[in-house]
Amino acid sequence: MQRFNNALLALAFRGRGYNNYHNFATSGEQAFLKMLSKHNPKVCIDVGANKGGYSEALLALTDSVVIAFEPLPEAFQSLLRLQKRFPNRVIAINEGLADRDAELELHFGAGDSPLASFSAEINEIDYVRSENRNIIKVPVSTLDNFFHGRGRDLGGIDLLKIDTEGFEYEVLLGAQTTITERKPKFVQIEWNWHQLFRGHTFFELASLLPSYIPYQLLPYGLSKRDSRMPESNIYHYSNFVFVRHDISLADGGL
Repeated sequence: MQRFNNALLALAFRGRGYNNYHNFATSGEQAFLKMLSKHNPKVCIDVGANKGGYSEALLALTDSVVIAFEPLPEAFQSLLRLQKRFPNRVIAINEGLADRDAELELHFGAGDSPLASFSAEINEIDYVRSENRNIIKVPVSTLDNFFHGRGRDLGGIDLLKIDTEGFEYEVLLGAQTTITERKPKFVQIEWNWHQLFRGHTFFELASLLPSYIPYQLLPYGLSKRDSRMPESNIYHYSNFVFVRHDISLADGGL
């Protein structure tokens, strides 16, 4: 019965919102951004923007200004081209975000690899180890420092999206003042096998967002989750959106 049980488990994971990584629609991100557009976002932040695919979707579906952080030099060139296409709506920053100002080693494969990470621990994962064979040192700062300096006049934040291949917890640590003062309406986090090797639980990550309610992205909407439950602490690929407690998803057209 094990083959049947494993197939049933894989199907259940997919239905729950895990391992739907095939494209922007099946991941649930397309449905989420359509919902987000009904909240008329003005400022969105894309941390770990890579070549700008998510940022470009934000530009197409909303009227928001997008602040995109990407430390990998070759991937950042694509962001610069996106900035030239939307000169008044894209702020591209060639830095990583973390929990402190520093210079960190970035592990990567191809020059525009979406698997680039500051986390050496995730090289224990086979498909990451075979890819991330190169290392460069790049500057990192915190989101708190950005909004204390260059971004101080940007006002509130509608969306903070973090996709940093296992470094999401550190990015959130470095954004605690920003989250308290700027009060993002939505915080989107990619969750994956990486967090297992980093020693982080979903419960631990959710504790950094105490005024937010976690939802898991599904292909056609969001499903509310309880970070204290074991079934919410599964280390398969998924995206979670933390919704500020006073935001009504019904009003957003979900």
